[in-house]
Amino acid sequence: MTRHAAAGLAALALGLGCSWQVERSIDIEAPPEVVWELLTDLEGYADWNRYSPSARGELRPGGVVTIEARLGDEVRHVDNLVTVLEPERSLCWHSMNWYEFLARGTRCRDLEPRPGGTHLRHHEVMEGPLAGLIEWVYRSRIEAGLERMNADLERAAEARASARGA
Repeated sequence: MTRHAAAGLAALALGLGCSWQVERSIDIEAPPEVVWELLTDLEGYADWNRYSPSARGELRPGGVVTIEARLGDEVRHVDNLVTVLEPERSLCWHSMNWYEFLARGTRCRDLEPRPGGTHLRHHEVMEGPLAGLIEWVYRSRIEAGLERMNADLERAAEARASARGA
């Protein structure tokens, strides 16, 4: 048994396994295609996204995208496996670093057309033996990051839509 597997089993034995989720939604006065353009232009994240200003990789189902997440004063680089890519509808990925068997985050961004724009639902589920510990340490920072990213996306999408006359 590897050292990591032993740590995971010990965490389970101590009853640390759980799951939790965070969701933040926002209505954006821009059409879904504009919101989608921003979400899928990884190189452009630095232009609008203060929570994850760096993203690189292959944005396709099965592709790997590395995100820089700014969690307060702490910066984390997380490799993610793209699981869902439905143009102008849904983008999902889950973390896949070495500790994935201890805690894995799955994040989805779901877009829904609405009159005058787009409803964005940003949803993250954290699960695994150490999910409770991660909730205790990071939940408030993740919530703040999702709110910041949604606000940044709203600002960028509305500016782009306005410039296009959309």
